[in-house]
Amino acid sequence: MKAVFRLVCAACCWTAIMVAAEPVAVRLDAPEVRRQLNNTTRKLTETGELVFQHAAPAKSWIGIPIDPALIAGRELFFSVKVGAEGLPTPVANGNGIMVQLHYTKTDGGEQFLRLNVPNANSPLTRHSLKVCFPEGVKKAGLDLALLNVSGTVRFCEPMFRDALPVKDFSRFTVAGATDREEALYRENEPMKFRFQALNDGKPVEARLRLVRAGDDGKEESRIIEVAPDRPLEYVTSLDRPGYVMVRAMLLDENGEPVRRVPRPGAGARPVQYGLAAGVAPEKLRQGVPEPEDFDAFWQEEIRKLAAVPLKVLEKKAVESDDAVDVFDVKLSCAGDRPVSGYLTVPKAAKEGKKFPLRLRFDGYSVQSAPLYRDSGYITFSVNPHGIENGREAAYYRELQHSVLAGYGFRNEENQSPLTTYFHGMILRGLRAAEFIKTLPEWDGKKLEIIGGSQGAFQSVAVAGLTGGVTGCSIQIPWFCDLGGIKVGRVRGWRPDPAPGLLYYDTVNFAGRVRCPVRIDAGLSDWVCPPSGVRVLYNNLRCDKELIFRQGLDHAVYFGYDRNATPRVIAKEAGK
Repeated sequence: MKAVFRLVCAACCWTAIMVAAEPVAVRLDAPEVRRQLNNTTRKLTETGELVFQHAAPAKSWIGIPIDPALIAGRELFFSVKVGAEGLPTPVANGNGIMVQLHYTKTDGGEQFLRLNVPNANSPLTRHSLKVCFPEGVKKAGLDLALLNVSGTVRFCEPMFRDALPVKDFSRFTVAGATDREEALYRENEPMKFRFQALNDGKPVEARLRLVRAGDDGKEESRIIEVAPDRPLEYVTSLDRPGYVMVRAMLLDENGEPVRRVPRPGAGARPVQYGLAAGVAPEKLRQGVPEPEDFDAFWQEEIRKLAAVPLKVLEKKAVESDDAVDVFDVKLSCAGDRPVSGYLTVPKAAKEGKKFPLRLRFDGYSVQSAPLYRDSGYITFSVNPHGIENGREAAYYRELQHSVLAGYGFRNEENQSPLTTYFHGMILRGLRAAEFIKTLPEWDGKKLEIIGGSQGAFQSVAVAGLTGGVTGCSIQIPWFCDLGGIKVGRVRGWRPDPAPGLLYYDTVNFAGRVRCPVRIDAGLSDWVCPPSGVRVLYNNLRCDKELIFRQGLDHAVYFGYDRNATPRVIAKEAGK
């Protein structure tokens, strides 16, 4: 049996005792810790819990030394139990609960590793992190903190240990359901969620991490053991219009999320399942009003775009087949980059046949524009960045790690609508729409705009700012209700709030769209939460349809069945 170590403090000196199959325990009652206590905001209980308690926002921090000899050159799992109550919601990035390991190498290099502990009120729950320590560690420590918020947090039983053997999870999935197929409830009415771990479709024993987030600003996280006859059952409620999102993630024997590769070439993703339930979603309104000069701003930007004559800078024939001709196109545009994309024209157009138009926008990425070969449409697939298409992977990697690294998330740029990255992106979309309507092969009648995620944001913006659009079909729309976090709604994945971004909020373009709009979205989309999507739908004044799919995240969960999953459908005629 492999020997491991227990960390012991005697007379302020760290020592190690070789113990078979025992963890390396970090002592919270060591003298180094006691000297940092004040028995008010930082105290140690008789049961060995380190407690930080803030009546008002404050900062409490305890640093605990770790003997480098116990960890150097080893692959270990660090874990600690954390519980919290009375935390505000939401907690700003960088604040709240902090659990952080750090070490200094013999060459002077420092490494900081922060454990992902949700800023959520919850009972004591163990959180873990896998760490591979290098050989040359000369100094190490553990920091426990509660930063710049009120509330109480408890820490106990921090430890290191070797990895436990892990079973085969290759056929495991997580399934879930609400007690109502439509998942709609009244204010403060109990919402019931149920999750089960499955192996090859059959219920099994497992450990699940449950996470709850809601538009009341409340978050919760806990770990629960399930069995074939004991599924995870969770009851919550919501006291206002909006949604509660709940997901259950499968954990392995080490407390780590189980990850699988969904398809060859894809990255590993957690095995989990998510659900959501709503209260009066038809009453949802955006968290922050649109800018008063929204229309004036965009009228001026469209005027600037019109001052740059539309020119085809490049049109290269590429990858044509028997059904379509494909061209790599670049167009003149306002700003520092051209419009670039793939134009696909059916070969039958050479015989004089006319075709409807499709303008397609892509999701958040740094890559070539996708190429669509639809012989029934003229399709222009637009690159969001105006960069070259069809290049080698190294070209896109270089851009992704340089000028396009974190695009759209730079706070200093987002203070003004003229300097945010999305300014050029929307202008390129408008120029693309202008261009495609000049094509002689167009039937002069139909122009459909299609996009998913970031592409849905671009689609709604272009549909709202240009004429002649006859249909807009979007999936999992991004950038909706950016001010929602100001009123406690689920944040999703988006830049920090900034004045300039309000001119790009998808929900603000919605009221300008005049063509029919169809939205297909996930109720459990933690990137684009359902409240923002529903605000988008509510703001539309045209013919509109919304299909919410239960159990659908921004990507498909393992075991997700699109045909079998419950759907929540809203549909209205234009006003």
